[in-house]
Amino acid sequence: MDTLHFERRELKYVVPENRIPALRRFIAPYTRLDHNGAGLPGNRYTIHNVYLETPRMDFYRACLDESPDRIKLRIRWYDEEANGPLFLEVKHKVREVVVKDRARATRDEALAVLDGKVPAAAATLDRGDWRLFIDRATTMTATPLLYVRYTREAYESIFGEYARVTFDRAICFQEAGHEHLREKPNEWTYVDGASATKGIPRAAIMELKTERGTAPRWMADLVSHFGLRRSGFSKYANSVRCCLESTDRLRGSARSMVLAG
Repeated sequence: MDTLHFERRELKYVVPENRIPALRRFIAPYTRLDHNGAGLPGNRYTIHNVYLETPRMDFYRACLDESPDRIKLRIRWYDEEANGPLFLEVKHKVREVVVKDRARATRDEALAVLDGKVPAAAATLDRGDWRLFIDRATTMTATPLLYVRYTREAYESIFGEYARVTFDRAICFQEAGHEHLREKPNEWTYVDGASATKGIPRAAIMELKTERGTAPRWMADLVSHFGLRRSGFSKYANSVRCCLESTDRLRGSARSMVLAG
């Protein structure tokens, strides 16, 4: 979880829940369970995010348009109370390649950044590139829009190359209120139902993650053996779409502009 910079390919597949045991058996000779989920119910850990957005909804519109060059800004954490560590993330996708830069932060530092301030320690601590996140958020006037949460079951390659298989479930969102980084337990809306997963009522989002151009053979065999077909599924875009369709509060006039295309 603490890697602060990487470049990789991410291939997504919507898979029925009843196929996951067979998928696990297939990858078992090549992978081990990610230690972050070991011992937790279902071997799953929870990922919490607050996504930032511009007044014109530029990040969301880029997803809708399938722009070959697009970014997301978010703050991520893994504990229920967001006590830390937290990660300021710039996720930059250029065609098939995802470049992610993270800066590790305390809760107070993350809150300061959301308030438009630069913590004094940011310039001196070796915890990632703070300036990249702050510059993007400042120049694009990006502010918190949605919390997005989900559980992850993850496996990593037992060989030398970087390769991960993840299954994400229980994808849900809520609007980011004035009190930043305080989710409300009873206000989640789920966005991984059949309407978002090509008609599959119980599904997980499986991702195959590899370094650029170095996908191991067993991943290709996995896709071929199960006849898997790639299916774009943006947790953020699906959450925004659902929210735009269900409330007039989100971004006010931006709602009408985005729905009108």
